Amino acid sequence: MDDELDKELIQELQKDGRKGYVDLASKLNVTEGTVRRRIKHLLQRDIIKIVAVPDVRLLGFGFVCIMALQVSITDLRKVATNLAQNEHVCYLAFVTGRYDLIAIVVAKSPEEYRRFLESELYTIPGVLRTEAFVNLDVIKGSTSLPDTTQLISKFDISSLGKTRKSVNQASTNTPKTK
Repeated sequence: MDDELDKELIQELQKDGRKGYVDLASKLNVTEGTVRRRIKHLLQRDIIKIVAVPDVRLLGFGFVCIMALQVSITDLRKVATNLAQNEHVCYLAFVTGRYDLIAIVVAKSPEEYRRFLESELYTIPGVLRTEAFVNLDVIKGSTSLPDTTQLISKFDISSLGKTRKSVNQASTNTPKTK
């Protein structure tokens, strides 16, 4: 496997996920068949997904924040499951450190965000403390996705021996205790 070619394909698709196989082949000096096979293989291994990524700000969601949550350890999974089902929560992860969860929350306005806090978040049993980091301006990446172009350019794709399913199974370990 030519890992450098896979990286270059991923980087090109990050710039424009709709770029055609012929254009990619021409840009990377390989055949269209090679591009087609490589992309098919990357998709099958769940290394990439080709999806539409909306710009949430252009859709009217002008309020974006990163929220850190401290949660009662006995309620951690219940809180996470509840938050994951909320339309305002676009990203949610268990984390280490002072907080237990990190979320990216979007709303149309500060008022809508306040309503989310009062009527949804603060009504979830087990939420002990929150701290919000309001997005004022984006320097790198987008409000929809983190910018991974530098990460991919330095990544060793050959280290990906696992499929996405085996990685997900490994990540279902018991959460940290306090």
